[in-house]
Amino acid sequence: MLFAKEVPYREKLNFIVYIFSRLTLNLGSLIYTFAVSYSILYFTGSALYFAINLAISSVVMTLMLPLSGVMSDLGNKRRIIISGEIILTFIMAGLLIFTYFNGFNLFAIYITSFLAALVNPFVSNSFQTSMTEMFHKERIQKVMGYVSAILSSAVIIGPAMGGVLFGLFDLYIMILIFTITYAISTLLDFFIKFDLYYEPVNYALNDTAAPVAASALGKFKHDVLQGINYIKNSYVFLRVFMMAAFINFFASLMGIYPEKAMITELKFSPETVGIINAFDGVGVLIAGIVIGSVKQFKNPVGLMKYSLLLWTFTIPLYLLPLYTNMPEIYSIVFFAAMGFSVAAMLQVINVPLFTYVQLTVPQHVKGRVFSAISLFAMSIAPAGTLLYGFAYDYIPFWIIHSISFIALIAITLIFLNSRVIEESRADVAQISKELEDAASLNENTDI
Repeated sequence: MLFAKEVPYREKLNFIVYIFSRLTLNLGSLIYTFAVSYSILYFTGSALYFAINLAISSVVMTLMLPLSGVMSDLGNKRRIIISGEIILTFIMAGLLIFTYFNGFNLFAIYITSFLAALVNPFVSNSFQTSMTEMFHKERIQKVMGYVSAILSSAVIIGPAMGGVLFGLFDLYIMILIFTITYAISTLLDFFIKFDLYYEPVNYALNDTAAPVAASALGKFKHDVLQGINYIKNSYVFLRVFMMAAFINFFASLMGIYPEKAMITELKFSPETVGIINAFDGVGVLIAGIVIGSVKQFKNPVGLMKYSLLLWTFTIPLYLLPLYTNMPEIYSIVFFAAMGFSVAAMLQVINVPLFTYVQLTVPQHVKGRVFSAISLFAMSIAPAGTLLYGFAYDYIPFWIIHSISFIALIAITLIFLNSRVIEESRADVAQISKELEDAASLNENTDI
């Protein structure tokens, strides 16, 4: 347990402050995201305009990922995180002032998404690479499980609050809430000890083979290639990361279809949509509690594979309310149940993946590997959001979902084959043995 006697006080404090910081920010972010998404669909009626906003963020973040990976490995993580959050607070404050005087403006939202996407990769990547320095490796799965469970309360409350606030207030109120939560989160992060388990030896392995006389661009290219080469030389990582890209592509369907169906096809009220979306958080909550409570995964990539195969069947199932004479109340219950199920399954896909990466990737290259994960995952996400956004405006839904269902099953079976599963299992077994040996050595030293 994270609050057992043997866990250092500073690590417990890290966990508490980190949770409150992320919970505050996530709540504000979900209220803002709901308000912006609903506003775009409500005022324009187009899934394409909605998808463009998602694509802007995806494209810009993808372009910034290589630089963010290098900086999180070679720079001061605490400084990067806090500076980035201060900048993001000012970006949202700018949108707040503009919206207060001018009302809803699609281009202002696009510009804000662009500016935020320039900074977000640095903050998120630095946080990811700090996890095993903020918390001990042997507790990382529990930390990630409990974090996802606790943050799910924001996923439960955020959309519901967004729906209610959207029905009562103007858009600028939601932006004001997001700006305030960003400021609070930034203040809390000042109290996190980001280097609690920092060990200089982990960074001594950074390859310094780049020519001394190389240009700044040449050194940057060399640093980025270290992360890419690490992935390229690993049979497991290469296929898992390619799979991550396809997951993000098909996840675009889950990001666009429910909102399109509920708002423009079934004409649900904003309050109803908000309550339905809150059930996503319930799914995350239950999945997070289960993941945090069980022992460390012996085969995380195998668990990820079977969860993915199960997830694919929700794609055709999601169409039932549109192609049956389902009463409105049943449609509401159905969408809530589907949101719950999809969110829970995505947790069982994502947490094992990131647990595997946190455990097996060397610390000195972890930032670049994480940026590469995101780069793989987000490289085709803009294409997915734009393609699905266009398709939902012009192509029958059943055709879109049938093609997606068949393609995702085939891709999962090809990339997460038996060799990938067995080699990843062996990697985790080796790390577990090393942690046990280290713990035994510490106990003997204490004696």
